[in-house]
Amino acid sequence: MTVGTCATRGITSHEDTNHPHRPRLSSLKKPQSHSSSEHPSNQHKNRRQSLQHEYGLIPDFCDTPAYDSCVDSSNEWKPNPEYNATNNNQTDILDLNQLKSVSKAIPISAYPKSLIQWPVDGSTKNKRISEVKKQVKLLGNFIKMTVGGGHHAEALSDDKTPTNPPPFSGHVDMSRIPVHNLAHTADETSMAKWEDIEALIQAGRMKEAKYIVRETDWSLGSPARENLWREICRHHSSEKDFGDYYYWDTVKQIYGTTELLECSVQLPAFIDTKYKISQSLSPRGVTACERVISVIAFSHPAITYAPALYAMTSLLLHYMDEVDAYNCMAALVCGAQNKFLTQTKIANEAHWRAAVILGKKHIRGAFSTLSKFGVPEEQIEDAFQNWIWWILAALPITHVVRILDCFLFEGSKVLLRIALAIFHLFVKAVTHDPNMIASLPSRGLNESIMHFCQNIQISPQKLLKTAFGIRAFSKSEITKVVVQTEMYLKSQRVMGGTGSGAGQMHAPETPTLNRSVSLEGLPTSESQSSIQMMSHTLTIKELLTLWSWLPMRMTMHQPTLLYTTEEHGCSLTTFFQRVEKHEPTLLCIRTVDDYVFGAYCSTAWIQRHHKDEFGNWQTYFGTGETFLFTMRPTVAKYQWVGISRQQNNAELSSVEHSAELFMHADHNMITIGGGNGQGIMLDHDFRYGKTETCQTFDNPPLVPNGDFEVKVIEVYSLINM
Repeated sequence: MTVGTCATRGITSHEDTNHPHRPRLSSLKKPQSHSSSEHPSNQHKNRRQSLQHEYGLIPDFCDTPAYDSCVDSSNEWKPNPEYNATNNNQTDILDLNQLKSVSKAIPISAYPKSLIQWPVDGSTKNKRISEVKKQVKLLGNFIKMTVGGGHHAEALSDDKTPTNPPPFSGHVDMSRIPVHNLAHTADETSMAKWEDIEALIQAGRMKEAKYIVRETDWSLGSPARENLWREICRHHSSEKDFGDYYYWDTVKQIYGTTELLECSVQLPAFIDTKYKISQSLSPRGVTACERVISVIAFSHPAITYAPALYAMTSLLLHYMDEVDAYNCMAALVCGAQNKFLTQTKIANEAHWRAAVILGKKHIRGAFSTLSKFGVPEEQIEDAFQNWIWWILAALPITHVVRILDCFLFEGSKVLLRIALAIFHLFVKAVTHDPNMIASLPSRGLNESIMHFCQNIQISPQKLLKTAFGIRAFSKSEITKVVVQTEMYLKSQRVMGGTGSGAGQMHAPETPTLNRSVSLEGLPTSESQSSIQMMSHTLTIKELLTLWSWLPMRMTMHQPTLLYTTEEHGCSLTTFFQRVEKHEPTLLCIRTVDDYVFGAYCSTAWIQRHHKDEFGNWQTYFGTGETFLFTMRPTVAKYQWVGISRQQNNAELSSVEHSAELFMHADHNMITIGGGNGQGIMLDHDFRYGKTETCQTFDNPPLVPNGDFEVKVIEVYSLINM
């Protein structure tokens, strides 16, 4: 028998002192000779009591023949010869020093009573040995996964991100996760991975992929989840490359630094501070979570109310780093038809009211049962206003992560199903427990449901099975009811109508929306929505990146789309008619190869008709605020070399004339940037163009080959005329 086996049996005996199989252990052999004059039983007993006092690891119930066989007269642990022959896997043996090092961080009480099971009577010796070895290996996995949990305080003081065992990120405080929740079975290595699901998606077998996600019971500590969530979110995102440039650039812009502990985060107004659900995140993890949310607010100012966003972000940070968590949340926020997260108060109300309507149809018996117990309908509606918190705030994390597996793949319909399943199971429990019925009036329905979720007795897979077992509950029906409810609420708000009586919808109060500090100087949500509908070149993320590059005074205005080749035609004449009087403008070009680039033009194009102080027609015009940029495939800004040189040498006050060629236009073409090349040149019919290195901006060609074919050109005005 190994050292690990002795420790394991000691723990088990400590949990169950009246063990029915203790007499069976007396048949194990004891050593026949001892080198010490002291009786071996007293010697190992003193040694055991010393260890127990120092480490709290070995309980008194190790005083058994099985324990005797593991200790020799010199008080040193040794394997039992009877068992050692079959224990060839050296990785299963836990060194005593290893047990000492982790025992202070893991109290005996952390291990559940059902963790270690003794072999049953009548089993063969080999079967008993095999069973004990499995239990020891499982215990060893638990210990390994919790070793890093005590280092967070030290990491905080050193401003270092702690290292946790896979799949958990460094943002998790492992000591806050009960050790028995970390278990994953040996056969999880054969469970489905993202690659298997992706292959089905690419083959168009979405239904099979959906059922795999539902049925594969990944544990809390499953290694599959390290990549699963990120790749599912990437599948939903229009931007398949989850790069880190935009995130860190925005963090630097908002906070002036990327150091986590130097960022003073102010949460945006759309977060409900009453429900800051961080699960098992460390203090560093909480700060990282709030920083991600602040960047989401910066990038998506149209969000006015998204209470679940905090809890979702914190859950993502359990398995990924800060940048990936941001990219995943951005993918969910930008998802088609907002199918993942509600982003306004009226949408939030529409969802909980839709949950009541759908519940009365599909689990009608639960509603009628509560009515028989004297629970009024108004109280049921009040409880359903908090249905999202039944899941995100009350359920154990083991259940929440399995729900999130399905939610990330299928959308918010999963959460609605889970809410109805919880309500159904709660009512079923009430009917069998008189104490729950008696506590309903004093505790209230919502508090009773929350308490039920906190102490839920069914497994995560059973909960999912109950949720997806609700019949005739289709995605199309959910969407239909939510849309109709939202339209009704909007009409009530516009008309000023009110409802009265139980079950009727009351007109929601007009929300008071406060812009976050991080949103100052950004285009309004109306402008962004308008551009998103009209533009085939810029995404909202790209528009906001451009916005961060503009001169500060220009950010006080709102962008307006002046000209697009898709609507106004490919003509230089039309371009001048619609654009020339506006100053400044943003010129954006998208090529047939899907490159996106352009220029900030600081001066109106009508300047081509003006003469200089000598009475000559101006060949070039513009100012040093003009710059070139690229958005796809890389993000970069190329400002005037005069600015760059003055930043490098404060005494430099002028540049050569060839580096001051900003804008040029005639009846054949327009050019931005000159000097030994043209930064951007477009021909008279806006079909073809050229980009080269130029002295004005010291830029590389904005597309690899220099020549390009135009797919669409768009011009935005920053000041309304």
